[in-house]
Amino acid sequence: MAKKKLPKEVKLVLEHTPHQIDYRREKNVSASQILMYDTCPHQWKLSKIDKLQVYTPSVHTVFGTAMHETIQDWLHVMYNQSAKAANDVDLREQLKLKMREVYEKERKKTKEAFTTADELNSFFLDGVEILTYLKKKRSQYFSMKNTYLAGIETDIVQEIRPNVYFKGYIDLVFYNKLADTYTIIDIKTSTRGWTDYDKKNDAKIAQILLYKEFFAKQFNVDVDQINVEYFILRRKINEDAEFVARRVQEWRPASGKVKRGKAVKLLNEFVANAFKDGAYNKDGDFSPTPSQSACRFCPYKDDKSLCSHAIN
Repeated sequence: MAKKKLPKEVKLVLEHTPHQIDYRREKNVSASQILMYDTCPHQWKLSKIDKLQVYTPSVHTVFGTAMHETIQDWLHVMYNQSAKAANDVDLREQLKLKMREVYEKERKKTKEAFTTADELNSFFLDGVEILTYLKKKRSQYFSMKNTYLAGIETDIVQEIRPNVYFKGYIDLVFYNKLADTYTIIDIKTSTRGWTDYDKKNDAKIAQILLYKEFFAKQFNVDVDQINVEYFILRRKINEDAEFVARRVQEWRPASGKVKRGKAVKLLNEFVANAFKDGAYNKDGDFSPTPSQSACRFCPYKDDKSLCSHAIN
């Protein structure tokens, strides 16, 4: 089969080489840093300025990474080879291999087991259910008509202040030739999906809004040509409910000028306080903001020498 010719709008993304951050003299900020800072500035300070960053791998990390890579590889086959070739991919086996690979990488970092075989298998079986559903509903979620896969893990690097850059990776970028629009998709794994509380968390959804804002700047694209979507994979659904939930929850947050402005404001307020002259601002205001939700997953909550405000 002859390879279909790619539109210039797709090549624009595929062939772009972003700025390479020189970490010896430049700093980067990410959506996860913004969320951490918004949750508790003191936690961000302990992690970044005091260099006490704590990384605790979990089965959720293994599952999330493996699901991302399995779906991305599958879509690469679909859009760059054919739907038939994608249909022939053994997604169950691919997920098993990915989970094993990610688990081994994480285990080498910690030098010890951080989950059990039973727990891993439980997550694996959940993943198989999601992938089986996706394969069955492929055309519902991933149309190939006039649509091209323009990017997987597309780098977004934009300077916010001298020597301070926003950096992110967009899971999936599609281009629709007929509509002349891009769609940015961020994949999330979740136990039962996002609630209204999640959707109303400005710091949480700032990620995809900033991706839209900076994608437009990086590729010199009209921001109104860009759609955004969270593609949320549910591990668990209530089979006994009157209306059984889908394994995939699609959510397209409002991403107009006002909403993007709020996300950019969050970023700028964070950067203005946390950085000075291209370096960390050790004199910034990083007062703790303790709360049940903020402290629940904080890695410093049990060490009174680091934080005496934690709520347990």
